[in-house]
Amino acid sequence: MIKDPKNCLYVSDLDGTLLDPHSEFSAESVERLNRLIDDGLMFTIATARSYESTHPILRDVNLEIPVILFNGVYLTDFHSGRNLELCDFIPHHVVHSMIEMVDHLSDDPFVYAYGGQNRLYYRNVTNYGSQEYLKSLEGDGRLHRVEQYEFLENEAIAGFLLIDTPEALQPVHDTLQRQFPRELNLYFAEDIAHPGYYWLQAFHKGANKGSMLDQLAEQLGIPLNRVVVFGDYLNDLEMFKIAGKSIAVANALPEVKQAAHEVIGSNTEGAVLNYLESVWYGSSKKVS
Repeated sequence: MIKDPKNCLYVSDLDGTLLDPHSEFSAESVERLNRLIDDGLMFTIATARSYESTHPILRDVNLEIPVILFNGVYLTDFHSGRNLELCDFIPHHVVHSMIEMVDHLSDDPFVYAYGGQNRLYYRNVTNYGSQEYLKSLEGDGRLHRVEQYEFLENEAIAGFLLIDTPEALQPVHDTLQRQFPRELNLYFAEDIAHPGYYWLQAFHKGANKGSMLDQLAEQLGIPLNRVVVFGDYLNDLEMFKIAGKSIAVANALPEVKQAAHEVIGSNTEGAVLNYLESVWYGSSKKVS
């Protein structure tokens, strides 16, 4: 039980949780969140997004606590973009094995590399799910279309993503899980925004939001039983396991809601902000 909501660290996922269904955060929401932070709320985010896709959305939010990015690969100072902590990366040979493994698919993987700057490599994008994801990245400076996947020696592989039907990706998931159990942390679930298409995401085995949250809480001197987290997707479950209180939004995946201590309204309703205001300004209300 969390007795004092004003003595907690609050950590929210972005897409499907803090952001609206269009992955936006309105000026009004920025103002409301900044008011809370200025009043003393300890708040940060934990997202699968990169810095390049996160900062434009939240640039006006007073995020003074480091943010957890790319599913826990990076702990980053939000205003400068400087990475404060890095998790392990996926070995090159694992990525090349995966690329050979999916050569029969119509679509190729998105591969995220880090070598001083972030790059996102892609090749053939033909199915609707992949095209919509690529469309969402328009103007993203990380994008590099290639004829062949060739990585520089100094480029570490932060993760990769395959988007296709569950029938196409299930065998790939099972093979990766069987061949690289010590190297890969896999997430395989339906794309909530585009039903019928699934995302198969891979990060290093040690990279997840929960592990980086553990590091952040230790750096801040905040025990995990005073951490409150919000989420909607499979990659939020590692945070749910370690936090003193885990909260799922109403639109979360069923297994996420089942794992949560509490379920609130949906991201469409701005439920996370509503919740934060209720516990912060409702002085007689306790988080239980």
